[in-house]
Amino acid sequence: MQNNAWKSKAEALDRYRWLLLRERHGWFGSLLRFARDAIRDWCFGVCARCRQERSLEVTSCDFLLLQSAPKMIALGRKKRLIETLRDRGHTLIETALQTPGVILRQRRLIAPPFPVPTRYFGFAAHAEWLASRYRPKILLNDRNGSPYSPFLRLALNARLSLLVQLAHATTLETSRRLGMNDYDDYLLFGASSEAALRKRSLIFGTSTLILSGSHLIDETFDMPAATPAMKTVLVLGVGPDKEKEASYQKSYRVTSEWAMSHPESFVLVKPHPRSKVVLWREMAKDHSNVEILPSGTSLADALARSSIVINFISNAILEASLAKRPIIYVNAGGHVDIFDQARAFGDAIETPEALASRILEIEQDYSTHVAASEKFAHFHLSGGFHGLQRTVAVLESLMNRTELPHDVESMALAEILPMETP
Repeated sequence: MQNNAWKSKAEALDRYRWLLLRERHGWFGSLLRFARDAIRDWCFGVCARCRQERSLEVTSCDFLLLQSAPKMIALGRKKRLIETLRDRGHTLIETALQTPGVILRQRRLIAPPFPVPTRYFGFAAHAEWLASRYRPKILLNDRNGSPYSPFLRLALNARLSLLVQLAHATTLETSRRLGMNDYDDYLLFGASSEAALRKRSLIFGTSTLILSGSHLIDETFDMPAATPAMKTVLVLGVGPDKEKEASYQKSYRVTSEWAMSHPESFVLVKPHPRSKVVLWREMAKDHSNVEILPSGTSLADALARSSIVINFISNAILEASLAKRPIIYVNAGGHVDIFDQARAFGDAIETPEALASRILEIEQDYSTHVAASEKFAHFHLSGGFHGLQRTVAVLESLMNRTELPHDVESMALAEILPMETP
């Protein structure tokens, strides 16, 4: 009897999702949550069996970019990667992972080639639909922790295609989603991301880690160091979810109080794309030294206008350090320092007075702080300014089944999945 890899994958997913719950909850609490999720998935699976595609239109492509949600397409963060691949003659289709409701309504479902437990039938059937509908040579996956990923890999591999996870940030967070590792290849920003993944105690699946660098970075960030005489500080805002947390609000207040008491310094605020920037908008009304950058302002343009960067937890710190801007780490609320910024840039700033003192220290020894930023960037970003170029070269090598560029490191990451089950 032929081995059913799809069923085996579903059983392993059950074990993995149970262990994820056990990391945070007791046995009884985990059981309740596991049952809740199973019922929800089972309902999706039952409906999926009745809503399969009747007539499939196939559009083959070299690359299928599967964004984590439709709103991510509008943000355009992968615009340069898309344009570069298309300019090199590759066909690329961009789409997004939809909610189960949309998947059911639009019948984006095809039964997988082997039986799958009802709980996972919806995930497996949508994975089969994506692989059948687009026939990509490589599917570029954006979503971390997706239960679709293991089935996408099976569906693609059956067609001699690859599932490639495209990191959209470093993998330094403690997010439980990063335990999903069932990809053919996982393109990481740099050595710090690999080290963080290897420290995880629970990993589902196996993959080949490739230190491709960041596809968000190119020679645009290869800019000359600024001078302290500019006296322009760029503040990198955090996402709207973190802005609601007391710890980040404290850090914001420290920065804003310093800005209000130092009118000789000009402050540029680059908000997160989804932030409403309430605090800074109020400040900008009464303080001429504060400017909120328009949503269309690129990070490179913002950095070109600044001489010092204040960071809380934004991944934009990587581009800022690569652009030779001294970094100040503000943490007045005890939030986790995933980038180990304190070691690279000095103790975290917790008061407006300490912030003023650190800025003066940087201005008096600017070159030393620029060097610290460059060292930080090297550890987190393989290839530095050439991240986009390296990523494209890696993808072309994978598509053509040729060796990776000689300066790109790769290594295997094994599964860590104990046997405990609910």
